[in-house]
Amino acid sequence: GLLSTAHAAGLLAPGGRPGPSRPLTVAAYIASPGEPDVGPIRASVREAGGLVLLPIPASDGQLAWAMDDGHYRADERLPVQVPSGVPLGSGLSALITLGVVLLLVPALAVDESGTRLGQGGGYYDRLLSGLTERATAAGRGSTPAGGGGSAPEMLVAAVVHDDELLPARAIPRAAHDQPVAAVLTPTRFVRLSE
Repeated sequence: GLLSTAHAAGLLAPGGRPGPSRPLTVAAYIASPGEPDVGPIRASVREAGGLVLLPIPASDGQLAWAMDDGHYRADERLPVQVPSGVPLGSGLSALITLGVVLLLVPALAVDESGTRLGQGGGYYDRLLSGLTERATAAGRGSTPAGGGGSAPEMLVAAVVHDDELLPARAIPRAAHDQPVAAVLTPTRFVRLSE
């Protein structure tokens, strides 16, 4: 399923970056019932010496990130599990600081134009909006206010079942919706373009 497709697409190979080979750093999620299970991907990255970060939804609408060490707890506000560890940071800045190169995001569906249908909390749209702002600012040669560093080379891939990848523009895109660059399903990996 997802693990073999991710390996075949080269998503879990730490190489391909300048400098000495570093372990892969991935941000993922704990699947809710009905979502594709990225647990085997997380385990594979950890077994290879990489770092996996998992989100903890915060009351301010941001995602805090903690290490996936295999220990989880129920979230007191939402029907999801979260890592038990102490958050290492919050929002996009934590992902950049920790060197995340692959961000796997949950979705109910995604279309081939990159529009993602989430659960409605807006956590990932806010996160992806920051990534878009940084990439735009980097293209202009500046950094957005309140953030150091440059836009990371971070691939954002929505993870869905095969039948949840829809034709382009099948999902209406609201102003706050942020597109994803790729889709991972149990049988294929697809890079998307507008």
